[in-house]
Amino acid sequence: MSKYYSDFMIEITKDEIFEGLLGYGMFAEKIPPIFTSEPLYDYCIANGFSWLNKEAHSAISYESMRNISIPRVLSIPYPTTYINQCKFISDNWDDVQLHFLDKTGSNTYKKSQIHIRKIQAKKQLFEMNYKDFDSKYGLLETKISIGAKYVVKADISNCFPSIYTHAISWALAGIEEAKRNQKDSSKWYNQLDFYTRALKDNETHGVLIGPHSSNLISEIILVAIDNELQQYNYTRCVDDYTCFVSSQQKAENFLIDLANALRKYDLLLNHKKTEILKLPLSSVDSWVTTLKSFVIPKEIGVTFLRRYLDTAIDLANKSSNIAVLNFVIKTLSTKNFKQMALEYYINTIHNLVLLFPYLLPIIDDAVFIPLKIDSHKIKEIANDIYEDGNRYNRFETMSYAIFYAIKYNFQLRDDLFDKVKLKEDCVFMLLSYLHDIKFLRGIKEQYKDIAKEIQNDYLSKDKFWLFIFELLPREDIKDTCLRTLKGRSGKNACKKVSFIKQIH
Repeated sequence: MSKYYSDFMIEITKDEIFEGLLGYGMFAEKIPPIFTSEPLYDYCIANGFSWLNKEAHSAISYESMRNISIPRVLSIPYPTTYINQCKFISDNWDDVQLHFLDKTGSNTYKKSQIHIRKIQAKKQLFEMNYKDFDSKYGLLETKISIGAKYVVKADISNCFPSIYTHAISWALAGIEEAKRNQKDSSKWYNQLDFYTRALKDNETHGVLIGPHSSNLISEIILVAIDNELQQYNYTRCVDDYTCFVSSQQKAENFLIDLANALRKYDLLLNHKKTEILKLPLSSVDSWVTTLKSFVIPKEIGVTFLRRYLDTAIDLANKSSNIAVLNFVIKTLSTKNFKQMALEYYINTIHNLVLLFPYLLPIIDDAVFIPLKIDSHKIKEIANDIYEDGNRYNRFETMSYAIFYAIKYNFQLRDDLFDKVKLKEDCVFMLLSYLHDIKFLRGIKEQYKDIAKEIQNDYLSKDKFWLFIFELLPREDIKDTCLRTLKGRSGKNACKKVSFIKQIH
């Protein structure tokens, strides 16, 4: 049995895959951390699934800035369609495990590096920044690169949005059998295709980015492609390939074979991000080596800090990769600062988050909390963040500003509702509501009126389901499944679900 299978699958039970995906994998990490699906999981365990239907629904969209300063569209799935998909995966977990054993059982090493797995002391099953990834990945690459003279870097063009849901069946059953039985709804692989399509209003192209179930779905297809490329020594981080070969010709052959294997599953190679490089190369990006060469003093002063930050900013600009700054901010989160250096650092952070919204998801945990930043300074930063977001209509930026206001208990502004009335972004609208009912009187009913208007719009209601669900009382919600999740009293009483968690 391959190490891949034992690492990836065997330790996860049916119950754990259901809890991990539903209770801890519904909301993407890049969305302001005020949302949770744990109560939804608890509800399902306590009350069962008999009330669920099989209707397809659209998902909520949320734009999040990437480290290359290009937004990525994340999604929050409709709760009933996500429950159905997670429950189906759990019920058929043995078959899913057998698929991975079949496609990876003969591997001499684990090609896929980022995937669903057990994470120590956590119930969630997926992390992009898995803590053991760097050391294990680097060690593996040194092993499989022995004797190689070239390395090929490649990735899949627009991977998740390009996945053809019927390719799930192709991967699980084989292309010929799956196509022969495409209309047979009794086949479990066709049912998984159906439950995946249902998350996108029955669309066959694309899986949602954000829910952890999508990472499992993509792996089902990508390990089938890996299985066709057994002759090559490569690693894969989701859809990024690093292949080691002995000649230029073999490098070109890998790209040809990879493109052909992808095409069988209706995926394409991203030629803009494909390159063949002559070895040797440094084992990590040069910016990592440069920054790790700094010896950080026990107490950081301004002189050192300026040199360290200037170097990081220069490296980020040269590499066009804002992840450099992410690395630096997380590194400094555990350090001690002299008072003047701390003021300099916070002012720099203030400027950087305005320039690079990609940094917004980390500054609470990596700056505000560990460095005990005063709420007045946080308010100053939040105000500027909001103004900048409002200027360019960046809802992610505005949403984080409102999140900080809610968490640190200060009123950001009193005109959020004017923006909410435009009905453009669900996450922003719900955060604005939570802010305004905390700081403004008499506005709750105005927000409810907006929720009722959206609920009556057949084309839009699914894309704002979270706003509708959290604002309206049970008796005003029209969707039967959402109304059921609001709980009930009397003889068959059950606790209502809320997707909003308490933050402190």
